[in-house]
Amino acid sequence: MRFIFLVLLALSIALGLGGWSAHWALDQSAEIGTVTIGPWVANPSAGAPDADPYSKARLAKIGNLTLGLGEGVQFTADRDAAGRPLRRECQYRLAGQTPAARVWTIAPYSQEGRLIQPGSGRVAWLTSNNLMRAEDNSFAIAVGPRARAGNWLATAGTGPLVLSLSLYDTPVSAASGVANVELPELTLESCPDA
Repeated sequence: MRFIFLVLLALSIALGLGGWSAHWALDQSAEIGTVTIGPWVANPSAGAPDADPYSKARLAKIGNLTLGLGEGVQFTADRDAAGRPLRRECQYRLAGQTPAARVWTIAPYSQEGRLIQPGSGRVAWLTSNNLMRAEDNSFAIAVGPRARAGNWLATAGTGPLVLSLSLYDTPVSAASGVANVELPELTLESCPDA
């Protein structure tokens, strides 16, 4: 009986430590292969067949699909230009130009990777096809729970926010230098608790 108890104890310790170390390794390796441009972060090779095993494991863990190398690049931001964490209840301004892409989308997500549904009658994401632009092709998007005139990306609830900017059918790729693209600036306008 003592032998069985010791075997079960050894197995539970091994499985517990193994699971914890795998989780820790995934969290600590989040920056492998990533490119950072201001608050925007991308892993352009995450959807490639030869992507590093940590990228593949992170994608399997959250359960989201990623863009393949020939499809485009996805950038995410969980902080504004000043480095403050994004919050759903705050108002932000996303302005500037986007790199060449046939189509691009911007959408709000939770930290767990789930699309934030802003409520009935509100659009959960914006695309480049239905965006109002200035004469120089620049744009400005209000991001937050309060309705605004012009381009508005609605959020709902409270808590952390992650914005996802996806560029589809774009010449921007891992080979052509993702680090050299110019992305829109994300600035805080107001926040209830600030």
